[in-house]
Amino acid sequence: MQLDAQTFLRLVEDTNRLCCFDIEATGLHGDYNSVLVVSIKPYHKAPIVHTVERPGEDKELVQWAVEELAKYDCWVSYYGKGYDTRMLRTRLLDAGLKLDLPKKHHIDLYFLVRYRLATSHRSQGHILSWLYPEPKEDGKVHEKMTVSARVWNEVLNDTTRSAALKTLCRRCASDTQGLQSLYEPVKHLIGEITR
Repeated sequence: MQLDAQTFLRLVEDTNRLCCFDIEATGLHGDYNSVLVVSIKPYHKAPIVHTVERPGEDKELVQWAVEELAKYDCWVSYYGKGYDTRMLRTRLLDAGLKLDLPKKHHIDLYFLVRYRLATSHRSQGHILSWLYPEPKEDGKVHEKMTVSARVWNEVLNDTTRSAALKTLCRRCASDTQGLQSLYEPVKHLIGEITR
């Protein structure tokens, strides 16, 4: 017997086996760039954020990401199938680690927005500001945190790296919190969950 998507989602939510995840990297290509930050947010819990000390030294970080993601039966991301998982795999290979991401159910909300909705923009920040135009009960508006190009450049500078990485950690954690906020109102539209 195969579970339908909505029953599966209720089960992974109720058993704390659902997480949102996001990465920040120095660029888009894993053969030239490296992962800087990984945020994994268990459903309705605080994000777990890990970072590197220096760009390019991400072997332990990507290994940790694989081990942590393996603890969950379902992942939620935003363009995670198109970028995040591919970048992690590339960096694992670059580090000489014979690991792969485990085959888990993966909900990529970017593709839900692209193919199931008709919005003017597909960015996570735009969708969140459209769905949450007013502050919630806790007074917070759900927006994607933006980071200036200056912060990205400071990651490469030995004297400003620490502060820049802290900013990227906050952004990555904010993105996973935004993912959960996006997942909540659209999860009823999920009819199929692939790996």
